[in-house]
Amino acid sequence: MFDPLAELSALDQRVLCDLAAQYPVKLTLEPSTAGLPLWQLLIERLQLSATLAQTLMVRGAIWINSVRVNDPLAEAPPAGELVVHTPPAGLYANPIITPAEIMFEDEWILVLNKPAAWYSVATPWDTFGHLEGALARFFLQRDGEAVPFHLVHRLDHGTSGALIVSKNPILNSRFQRMFNEGRVEKTYLALASGVPTWNDLEVVTGHSRGEHGLWSVYPEAMIDQLYGPKDRRVRRAHTSFTVRAKGTQAALLAARLHTGRTHQIRLHALHVGHPLVGDQRYGGITQLGNLIVKEQLLHAAWLQFPHPRYGSTLELTAPVPNLWHEVGAAVGLDLQAEFVQTGNPAP
Repeated sequence: MFDPLAELSALDQRVLCDLAAQYPVKLTLEPSTAGLPLWQLLIERLQLSATLAQTLMVRGAIWINSVRVNDPLAEAPPAGELVVHTPPAGLYANPIITPAEIMFEDEWILVLNKPAAWYSVATPWDTFGHLEGALARFFLQRDGEAVPFHLVHRLDHGTSGALIVSKNPILNSRFQRMFNEGRVEKTYLALASGVPTWNDLEVVTGHSRGEHGLWSVYPEAMIDQLYGPKDRRVRRAHTSFTVRAKGTQAALLAARLHTGRTHQIRLHALHVGHPLVGDQRYGGITQLGNLIVKEQLLHAAWLQFPHPRYGSTLELTAPVPNLWHEVGAAVGLDLQAEFVQTGNPAP
C-alpha cells in the first residue's frame, strides 16, 4: 500500500524543490490527454518519478479547475487547468504527536503545545502533514480506534503554544459559547522588533481585508462600516500589550486578546511600530547577528478556562520553544525567567 508519509528519495526531493521554485506550476489540459491517469500525466509532462507523482496526488497537491483531486485513480478531463501546489521550499511536513507535546488530557479534552512549524489544518498542498492529521494518527495508533476530535481554535503556522482539542462532539458547541462569552482567557508572549517606550498599551482598531485581500487595520471610527469595492465589514480588534522585558534590539511582550481576529497580534504589533521578530509578512527583523529567524516569534503561553464537562478551572502554561532562548541570548533577554516558564504571564 502506498504510504504518502514515506520519506522521498534524494532525487525526488530535489525535483520537488525545483517544482517549488517554479510555484505555481500550471498545466493546460487538452482532449488528447483525456482519460489518461493523472499520475501518468504528471510523469510525462513534468518528468516526475511514479513515486513523486503519486505522493503529490495522494497528499492533495493536485487541483483541477480549482477543485482538489487526490484520488490516485483519477483521470484527466478533456479540458481545464491543472495546478500543482507544492509545499514551501519543497519540503513536506510530517508532524508526529508525542507525550512531550501534551499539556493536559482526560477523556473529554486534550491541550497540547503546538510547535511553530506545524500547520493546524490542511493546506492547498497537503491533506496529511498538519496537526489534525497528526492527531488522527496519534489517537488511532494509541487507542486502536478513531477519536471524533475537533480543534476548538487554531494557531497560525509559525505560532506555537497551547491549543485546545475537544474529544467529544457534545463539547464543541459548549466551547464555542465559552469563547463567545470570553470565558476562555488566553495570553500570548511575543518578541517584538525594537524597544517600546511604553510599558502598557491598549490597542483598538478596525480589522478587515484590504482591496488586495490582505489583512489590515483600520481607524477605530471605521468599525462596523462596509469598506472597499467588495463591501467588507470592518470588525473591532482589541489587544492589551504589556512589556515584560527589554533587550538591545527587541522586547518581550505579553499580549492579551479581547477579540480574535486573524493575525490580530501581528497586525497590532506592526500598527504600534514594533512588528514581531521573524515576521516577514509584516516587516519584523529577521536577522540578529548570525541568527536567522524566518517565522514570527509568537507563542500562546497561557490558557485559563472552565472544564466544559466538570466546570473546574484549568490553568495551563506552555513553555516557549528552544529557538526563543537562542533569540533571547542574541538580544540580551533572559527567557528562562520564572514568568515565562510558570504561572500566569497575563498583564
